[in-house]
This record gives sequence, C-alpha cells and structure tokens, in this order.
Amino acid sequence: MTSNVMRDGAVAGNVKNTVSPHLTRLLIRAGLAAGLDQRRLAGIPGLTVLDEPGIRIPTATCLRIWEVISGTTWQAGGSKRVMELWRPGALGVWDYLFSVSGTLGDALAACSRHFTAIADPADRLLLTPGDDGVTVTYRGPYRDHEQYPLIAELVPHMLLQVASSGAGRRLTPLRVRLPNPAPTLSRRHVELYHTAKIEYEAGDPSITFAEADVRAPLLRADPALAAILDEHARLSTAAARPVLSWLDRFHAALETAVADGPPSVELVAHRLAMSPRTLQRRLREEGTTWREELERLRQSRVDRLLRESSLSVESIAARVGFTDPRALRRAIHRWYGHGPAAIRASGPT
Repeated sequence: MTSNVMRDGAVAGNVKNTVSPHLTRLLIRAGLAAGLDQRRLAGIPGLTVLDEPGIRIPTATCLRIWEVISGTTWQAGGSKRVMELWRPGALGVWDYLFSVSGTLGDALAACSRHFTAIADPADRLLLTPGDDGVTVTYRGPYRDHEQYPLIAELVPHMLLQVASSGAGRRLTPLRVRLPNPAPTLSRRHVELYHTAKIEYEAGDPSITFAEADVRAPLLRADPALAAILDEHARLSTAAARPVLSWLDRFHAALETAVADGPPSVELVAHRLAMSPRTLQRRLREEGTTWREELERLRQSRVDRLLRESSLSVESIAARVGFTDPRALRRAIHRWYGHGPAAIRASGPT
C-alpha cells in the first residue's frame, strides 16, 4: 500500500480535493452561533459524516459552507467569531504543534510542512525569513471564489491565534498583508490582527512575526513530544479515509440499480441497509427527493448516450431503467421540449 504522504511532506493519492473536517466544523458552529438557519445546511454533501473519526471530506463541502455562512457570520464578527470557538486541539494535531515545538519558528515550520492535516493539498503555507522576522504566506487555489476575501481574512487571524496560544501571550505581528480592498472602517481588522500595520490589495494574504517572537522558547516546549506529533501529523493524513457523503453513496447505489432495470425505493434502500422510509427521510434532509434524484440521473445518462453513442432509443431506455421506449420519449420531451433526434443531431457537448 502506498502512503498518501511522502517524507518530504508532499501529498499524493486519494486526499486530493479533500480537507479534514476540523475547520468546517468550526465554520458551521460559528454560523449557527450567529443565527444561521440550520435548514440552509440541508443538501450540502458530506455533512452527515462530519463527526466520523479519521475522515477527510470533499473540499467543495467546505467551500459551500463558506458560501452559506458568509452573510450571517461576517455581519456578526466574521473571523473573530470563528476563532472565538477555537480551543487547542479543535484543528486536530495541527494546532497542537504550536504548543510543543521548541520555538515559534519551529512551530511555524512544522505547521507549514503539515498544512494538509487541515487543508486541501493544493493549499500552501510558505515561510519567508527576513531581516526583521518570518513571514507566513497563504497560497490557495480559490482566488476566483466569491468567498476568497473571507478565507484570506481568516488565515492570518487563525495563525495569529494559535501562535499566541502556543507562546502563552498575545503576539503583535509586524505587519499583515491582505488581497482585500481597504474597508471603510478598519478598526475591526486592527482588533483582529493586534496591529494597525495592515496593507491592503497586497497579493496573497500573509502575516509577519517579529524575529524575537520567532526565536523565543515556547512555554510548553517538549522536543520528544514534538517529534511524535510531527510524525503523527504525517501519518494521520496518510491514514485518513476520504469518504463519500451519504448522498454520494446513495447515488452509487442508485446508478447500480438503474443498470439492472427500473429501480425502486425498496431496492436501493436494501442496498444501503436501511428501510425505504429512512431513505426517503435522509433524502429530505439532503434537500432532495427520490423522484428528483432518479430524474436527474436518468436525464444525465440519456443525454450522454444520445450524444455519444449510436444506441437505439429502445436500448437506451433499457439502460436507464425505463419500462419502455415510449416512457423515455415522454421524459425527453418533458426535459427538452423536443424528441431524441434533435439531441443526437446536436452532437457531443
């Protein structure tokens, strides 16, 4: 078996496009504390397994949570509210590295090396030593995401909070750089970062810790434990189980059932080891229904087969679980307003 995490910290294999659930749980708690209607979480893939141990969830799930909480939570304090809920260990082994490392510099190096323990492998923390201190820069692939300014605001604040906790005192960074435009009222950011030295529209978000802070021994430094946790951070990512959300598992069972003929709620429920009533309830909790999911799957498969194969309508009807070709033709007219010939003539998308 090949490890997902190499000795140099590089990540490979099945953790791509996944994150640990730690930050997502904090974001949800912050949203609910700020008054988020819990019904808005319905239908987001992965949340039904969020509390299972040793898992990684789709990165898309975390990004969707950012979208859902952005209004309510940021109006109620944003990054400050999220990190007020943080306690050492809330981010797993990653934030414990700040407690037991010899110095803050050692901790920053370890947490940069093991950032995948909480983030997507595409996310990076880059350390740049300078004459006056060490700059930690966050680089992620989400610049075009609508909520990127909120992510960019949170990361330096998160680093400052866990670093201050490890140091046992409130740290004052030399400066903070944000890609965000300057706010009309900057007092919130001054309180957030413990400094007025904030540069806006400055590229990747970063925070610079003073050299004296970087070199100072941490109060709970434990070299032996630090070495153990460093290895544990590596192994925990390697051993993590990227999981399908419950809805993903349902989709897989539905696809298999459709391939065998017209599917039924009873058959798919049996394959998921639950009752038909429980299956229907779980679908409602995900913000969907049996009929909607079956319709969506059939439409997707029919569209692909019409455009990319020469199969007859009769053969396609059998492959997608329709009782006869007439039922398929009626469905195609309902979906597109015209018959299968027009779709086939338009070619692959």
